Amino acid sequence: MSDTHAMQRRNLPFKLSAPENDKLAVHVIYALYAANLIFQIPIILAVIIAYLKRGDVQGTYLETHVRWQVRTFWLWLLMTVVGGLTWWVLGLGFLLVGFAYLWLIYRVVKGWLKLSNEEPIVGAGDFF
Repeated sequence: MSDTHAMQRRNLPFKLSAPENDKLAVHVIYALYAANLIFQIPIILAVIIAYLKRGDVQGTYLETHVRWQVRTFWLWLLMTVVGGLTWWVLGLGFLLVGFAYLWLIYRVVKGWLKLSNEEPIVGAGDFF
């Protein structure tokens, strides 16, 4: 690796692990969750980032957002998998998958609004 390349890497304008970028990372996670409504891959990247940021945001209001985001992913995944497996049973799976996507939209909007107001999510472990 050349010295010029190493120097460029040290002069990045931001560092994701820096505390001042924690709020930006949480915004990025919400954006990736919202992008999941069109593309399926972003939500996986979002939950990975959420797990990586858990330790960095501990003890701040952002901790509740990350907990909310992680729980959103796992419950959404459970509902879509169960819905996919029961798709053929009287349309119940179709209803469950539809509910899962509406629920995801609700969770993203609620969380993002609270984050924009710099408020914690009360009851981050709750279903709604």
